[in-house]
Amino acid sequence: MAVSRIGIDFGPSAARAAWVEGDRSVLLETLTGHRLVPSVVGLDREGALHVGDSARRQLLLWPERSVGNLRRHLGTSQRLELDRKRFSPTELCAVVLSQIKDLAEERLGNPLQAATIAVPCHFAPEQHQSMIDAARLAGFRVVQTVLEPLAIAKAYGIQASELPDDKAVLICDIGAFHIEVTLLGQQGGRFTVLSTAQCNIGSDLIDERLADHLGRAFQREHGLAVWPHRKTLARLRLAAEWAKWRLSESELVTVRLPGLIAMADAPVDLIAELTREQLSLLVEDELRKALDVIEIALRSARFKASQLHAVLLSGGGARLPLWADLVAAHAVMRPLPHSAPEEMIARGAALLSP
Repeated sequence: MAVSRIGIDFGPSAARAAWVEGDRSVLLETLTGHRLVPSVVGLDREGALHVGDSARRQLLLWPERSVGNLRRHLGTSQRLELDRKRFSPTELCAVVLSQIKDLAEERLGNPLQAATIAVPCHFAPEQHQSMIDAARLAGFRVVQTVLEPLAIAKAYGIQASELPDDKAVLICDIGAFHIEVTLLGQQGGRFTVLSTAQCNIGSDLIDERLADHLGRAFQREHGLAVWPHRKTLARLRLAAEWAKWRLSESELVTVRLPGLIAMADAPVDLIAELTREQLSLLVEDELRKALDVIEIALRSARFKASQLHAVLLSGGGARLPLWADLVAAHAVMRPLPHSAPEEMIARGAALLSP
C-alpha cells in the first residue's frame, strides 16, 4: 500500500520527516544518509534559493544571504531579507517543506498528498495557520498540526488511558535555541496539557560555549585570535558541534583543525582535548535555568515531582547525558531511555497521522 501522508517535525534548526509502514515509523533519509534537513534557507550568488546543508554552511560564512530559525517568524507580517531580496516567513518555510516532500517522494516512489506537522504548545492560532499555508504552498493538499508533546508521548508509547488521574507525564524538549517543558495529564482517556514553560537556552548555546572555549585555548597556546576571521570562526563552530555529539557517546574527544589560521611561514593547527566533565562545567550556569523551568511547569500545574508517571526527553540536545542526569536529579526518576530522542517528534507526528 502506497504511503500518502507523512509526519513532519519542523524544528528551529532542522526538519525531520517520518511515515508509517505497518506498525512502525520510518525516518526519512537524505541522499547523503542524514535523517534531517537543516531548516535554513540561503540565496546563492545567482539569486536562487537553496536549503539544507549548503544553506547552513552559508549561514555561518555569509549570514546576510541566509536565514535560520524560520518558524519563530511564522504568523507575523515580518519580511525576511536575503541579500536585499525580501520573503515572507511562510514562503521560506515552504522551501524547506518542499525539499522534504521531494526527498520523501523520491524515497517512497509515489506522490504525497498530506502532512501532519508538529508544532510547539506556545504556537498561536495564526502561527498554526501560517505553518499550514507553508505546507500547502509546498504542495501538500491536506495538512493538520499536532502539538509536539503529544507526538513525543505517542512515539514513546505512552497511553493516556493508562495514566492515573493524579499522575502526569513530564516532557523536556531540548532544542537548538530553547528548552520547552510540558506536563501532560489525562481527561476522559485523552491527553491534556496541564502546563508548559520554556527558556531560551538549548544545544546551540553549548556549541557557542565550546567554540569559545576552543578559541581561547588556541589563543593561549599560539597567541593568535580567531575572532577576526569569519571562515575560521565557522570552522570552529562546526568543530564544536562535532565535539558535542561525540561527547554524548565518549568521555573524551580530540578536536583537530589543520591550518586553522594561515601564517606567512606556516599554517597553525588547532589540537585540543575536551572531556564530558569540561562540557558540564562550561554550561552549568545554564543548566540551573533549565531546572527552574521544570519547577515552573510543575508549580503551574500544582503537581509535585513525586506525582510523575514518566519523564520523557526529546530533541537533539537530549543526546547529551548531562540533561538526563539533570532531569533525573530534579524529577526523582530517570527519563525513559531512547537512542535517538531527536527523532521522537517526527515519529510521533507520523503515528498520529489519521
